[in-house]
Amino acid sequence: MNMLRHYIKLAIRNLIKYKSQSVISIIGLAIGFTCFALSTLWIRYEQTYDTFHDGADRIYLVRPESKTTNNGLSEITPYPLAGYLKATFPEIEDACNMQAWGTTVRYKGTEYRSFKMDIDSAAMHMFKLKITNGNHNFLTENSNEIAITERLAQQLFGTENPLGQELELYGEKKKICAIIQSWSRHSNIPYEIVGNFSPGDNRSQWYASMCQTFIKLKKGVDAQKFIQKLYEHTYETENSIVVKKSVATPITAMRYDRPNQGVTVKYEHIRLFALAGGLVILCSLFNYLTLFITRIRMRDREIALRKVNGSSNRELLMLFSTEYLITLVFAIFFGLILLELVIPTFKELSDIKSDKTSIYLEALSYSGIVAAFSFILSLYPIYYSRKKSLNAALKGSSNGKGQNSFQKVSMVLQLIISIGFIFCSTILMKQIHHLNHTDLGIERANRGTIQVYPPIDGLKDELAKNPYIATIVPANLPGLLPRNARAYQTINEWEGKTDSTSTVTLEIIDCNEDYFKFYGLQLLKGTFPSDDKSMIINETAALQMNMNDPIGKGFQKKVITGIVKDFYIAPPTIPAKPMMFTLEDGSSVSSDIIFQYQNCDWSSCKKRIEQLIKQMNPNIIHYNIISMEEEYEKFLKSENALLMMLDFVTLVCVLISLFGVFSLVTLDCEKRRKEIAIRKVNGAETSHIVKTFLLKYMFLLVIASVIAFPVGYLIMKPWIEGYVLQTSIDFWIYPAIWLALALLIITCTGLRIWKAANQNPAEVVKSE
Repeated sequence: MNMLRHYIKLAIRNLIKYKSQSVISIIGLAIGFTCFALSTLWIRYEQTYDTFHDGADRIYLVRPESKTTNNGLSEITPYPLAGYLKATFPEIEDACNMQAWGTTVRYKGTEYRSFKMDIDSAAMHMFKLKITNGNHNFLTENSNEIAITERLAQQLFGTENPLGQELELYGEKKKICAIIQSWSRHSNIPYEIVGNFSPGDNRSQWYASMCQTFIKLKKGVDAQKFIQKLYEHTYETENSIVVKKSVATPITAMRYDRPNQGVTVKYEHIRLFALAGGLVILCSLFNYLTLFITRIRMRDREIALRKVNGSSNRELLMLFSTEYLITLVFAIFFGLILLELVIPTFKELSDIKSDKTSIYLEALSYSGIVAAFSFILSLYPIYYSRKKSLNAALKGSSNGKGQNSFQKVSMVLQLIISIGFIFCSTILMKQIHHLNHTDLGIERANRGTIQVYPPIDGLKDELAKNPYIATIVPANLPGLLPRNARAYQTINEWEGKTDSTSTVTLEIIDCNEDYFKFYGLQLLKGTFPSDDKSMIINETAALQMNMNDPIGKGFQKKVITGIVKDFYIAPPTIPAKPMMFTLEDGSSVSSDIIFQYQNCDWSSCKKRIEQLIKQMNPNIIHYNIISMEEEYEKFLKSENALLMMLDFVTLVCVLISLFGVFSLVTLDCEKRRKEIAIRKVNGAETSHIVKTFLLKYMFLLVIASVIAFPVGYLIMKPWIEGYVLQTSIDFWIYPAIWLALALLIITCTGLRIWKAANQNPAEVVKSE
C-alpha cells in the first residue's frame, strides 16, 4: 500500500513536471472518450429499437415493391393481405394489421399532441397488448370507442377515472372504454391511443391500401429462405389485382430501413459519426502514447539510477503503469464533465429517450473498455523501454531509431486522420452548398402552401388582403412541395414503343399556365396543353419511353404537345420520376392554397396566417402552413447534422494532432538542447536550425497527405455519386488543405523551435 502511494506521488509529480504535455494529453483523451462513447451509445440505441417485443427477432413488416414511392417499397398494404399471408404460408405463426400516426387530441378545450394506433384483434395477442382496466369494445366493428395508455390517462386525467370520458380526435368524439398497457418509447410504433380501423376503410378490398402488415414467423423457421420465398411469391386477386415481390423487414430494423421516417440523422450518417468517434479516440490514444513513451525515453538516467539502487523491472513497470492509469482516470473524469455539457444537445439531435443516469453509465462503460484496451496496448512499449534503458544509459548513448520510428508513424497516422476529416468535411460542405444553390428546375423561394381541413369559405379572399402575401394561385390545385395527394397511371402502350414488355408508371399532375409560371417550371419544347386531349411530359418520361422526339405522339387518347424540364421535389438522392401534366378542368377537390409571400420574415407571415385561420374558424380540426424552402431543408437535415458533427470531430482531431506536434517539438527541443548548443558553437545559424526541425514535420505532412487524399477521394466519390445533382471534387482542395495544415504546424511550433535555437550555448552546455 505504501509503495502504491509512493508510485501515485511520483506519477503526479511527473505529470506536473511535464504539465503542458500532460494537460494536452488529458484534454485530448477526454474529448476522444466523449466522442467515442456518445457515437457508440447512439448507434447501439438505433440498433435496439423494438427489441423489447416478445419474439422480436421473428416479427417482420411486409412491404410490396412500388414504382410510385421514393424508396421503391409501399409503406401501406391492403387490409386482406395479413389474412392471406397467414393462410398461404405455413411458416407464419401470426399476422396482423396496424397503422400508427401522430394526431391531435382535444380535451376540455386544450389540444395535446399524441400518437394513435389502429389495430385488428390479431395485433392484441401478437404484440401482447394488455388491458389493465376496461373492455375490448374498441376492437369491435363500427365502434366509436378507444383505449388509452396509462401514461396518457395520467397526463389528461390525473387521479380521475378516465373510463367513460370523451376525447375529441379530428372533430369526432371518442369514448374511452379501456386503459391499455403502454410499451417502451424506444419503438418505431409509438402509441398513446388505440382504436380499430374505421368502417369506411373498405376492409375486404384489395385495391384499398390502408394499413401496415406485420407477420410473426414460427420458431425454427429459416428467416432468409422465407424472405426469399415471400419475395418470389405472386398472387392475383379476384379483381385482377396482382400482389408480387413483397419485402419482409425485421421490426428491429425498421428504424434505419425506412428512409421516409422523420429522423433527424439517417442511420448511415450515424454509422459515419460512430466511425469518426472511433478515429478520434484512436488519434487521441496515439498522441498520448507517443508523448508518454517519449517522456520515458527522456528519463533514461533516472531509470538507470533507480535500477542501480535496486528497482526491479516489475517495480518500474508498476511505476509507469500507475502514471499511465492516472492520466486515463483524469481523462475519463474530464470526459464526464464534457459529457454533462453536451448531453442536452446530444439528446435533442439523437432523439434518445434514455435518462441521464443511463447515458452516463453506458458512456462510462465504453470509456472504461477503451481505457483498459489502451492500457494493455501500452504495456509492451513500457516494458520494452524499461528493458533497454539501463544499458543505453550506462553506455552514455541511446539508439533512437525505434523511438523515432514510432514517433513518426504515430504522427503520420494522426495527420492522416486529420487530413481525412478535413477533406471529407470540405466535400460534404461543398455538396450541401451545391444542393442548396443549384437549379432544381422549380422555384421554391418565397413559395408556400396552406392545407386546411375542413375548408374555410372565403379564406383565399381574406388572404389576398394580407400585406405579407404577394400572389395566390386562383385554381384549387395541390402544391408540388410537399405533395401529399398523388395520382399515378401505368402505361404499357404508346406510339413508337419498341419493347413489348416494358411499362412506365407516370405521376399525373393537373395544372394550368398560372400554376406553371408560379413554380417556374420550364417548357423545353412544344406548347402548353390547350384541352383535355393534350398533355406534356417531363424529360424522364420521354427517356423511359425511349422517345427521341415525343411531340405529336401519344397514349391513352392524349397527344404530347411539349416537354418540361425535370424538377426535383424529393430527397436529393432520388432521381426525378416520370410525369405527365394535363390541363386542369376545375374538378380538382384539393383544399390546398398555394401562394407567394413577400421578401419578409417567414415566421411573421406564418403567424399572421394562423391568426386569420383561427379567427375564421376557431374550431378548425387541422391546418398546416408550409414554406417550400423549409420543406426542402428537411431533405438535407441529416446531411447538415452530419456536417456539424464532422466539423466538430475534424476540429478535435486537428487540435489533437497540432497539440501532439507541439508537445513532440517541445520534448525534442528539450532532449536536443546540447546538440543545438554545439551546432550554434560550430557556426549554425538560427534559421538553419529552425528549418531543420520544420522540414521534419513538413515531410511527415507530405507522407500523410499522399495516403489521406487518395483514401478520402475513394470514400467521398461514391458518396457524392449517390446524389442526383453532384458537386465536383476540384483540384484546388488538395493544396489548400495541405497549405492550411502546414501553416498551422509552423504557427504552433515555429516560436518554440526559435526559442530553443536562440538559447545561450554556454548556459545550455553548463546545465547539461
